Amino acid sequence: MDVVGVGALNLDLITGASALNGTPVLARLAGHMRLRPPPVSGGERMVDEAAVRAGLEWLRTEGVPLTPEPGGSAFNTLHALARLGRGLRLGYVSVAGRSPLGTDDPFSVLDGLGIDRRLVAPDPARLCGICLSVYDDGERTLLTHTGANTGIAGHVRERFDEIAGYLAAARVVHVTSFLDPDGGAALHRLLAEVRRRSARTLISFDPGHAWSAEPTPDVLAMAALSDYLLVNGREFAQLGRSRTRRDGAAVVKYPDRVEVHRPGTVERYAHRPLPDSQVEDATGAGDVFAAGLLAALVADRAQLGAGVRLGSALAGHKLRHVGARGHGGFRAIAADFLRPPSPAR
Repeated sequence: MDVVGVGALNLDLITGASALNGTPVLARLAGHMRLRPPPVSGGERMVDEAAVRAGLEWLRTEGVPLTPEPGGSAFNTLHALARLGRGLRLGYVSVAGRSPLGTDDPFSVLDGLGIDRRLVAPDPARLCGICLSVYDDGERTLLTHTGANTGIAGHVRERFDEIAGYLAAARVVHVTSFLDPDGGAALHRLLAEVRRRSARTLISFDPGHAWSAEPTPDVLAMAALSDYLLVNGREFAQLGRSRTRRDGAAVVKYPDRVEVHRPGTVERYAHRPLPDSQVEDATGAGDVFAAGLLAALVADRAQLGAGVRLGSALAGHKLRHVGARGHGGFRAIAADFLRPPSPAR
């Protein structure tokens, strides 16, 4: 495999900015979901299934359109990679629950994108993870129900040797957070084994908001095992400017630039922020950035700068579209930054 993602499988339910006409709704939605204290705008809040259903019912009553999209941070990155037209061999490790809306099951989605899912465990007894993504007063707030994703620790324990071998044979492993109390420890042990088996496999780690806000020793250890730590400026500060491997890099995203931190050096790549009036949906923009970075690293490990520039271009394009509606333009954007894909291996 070229890139294997390890992360949650969610159903993202997205409200685009234009759907709400700029009207702040988060406080009213939180009231109907009975969330106490109210969620912080721009953050992520864990909610139970009853709260999700109450929120969806209120949004339907108010006539707010929701765009359902298969999601999860690592999945979003693999989805974008599949749409680049690079002929990459992609795989995924996760747990898949059932959809509450009767949308396509995760296995059909993965198959349709050509993503190998032999190590995605089915869990039909539980709902899939659900992420209600609400645009409110210029901020994107995530209300997340973990669902079947809480089974990742058990899945890793039961098939540890098989999963470790699968990851160690990949060129790049991209790991994102699971909001499972035991998930961090299970993934730390797994990545340590991958590192022991294969020094050539690149490990990319995106801890996201929740793991960065309250980093456990396992989260910090995974950052230290990683070749590339992918965070935004706030997450970088929350992690205490966490270290990667000795020769690794922290790739830190800010609104107007990307900084690549290596021991003793910082490289800066400026870009022009998209005006708020042109932002339709920020959900998964960081994951799309990761796809551009990883595509360049797979093509040539020396192309980190090209990966940052490609990732920024893809993220800027994605911001203009709700969900994956703009992904059809990714192939042309990638062609401007990367050499033609190698012949099939």
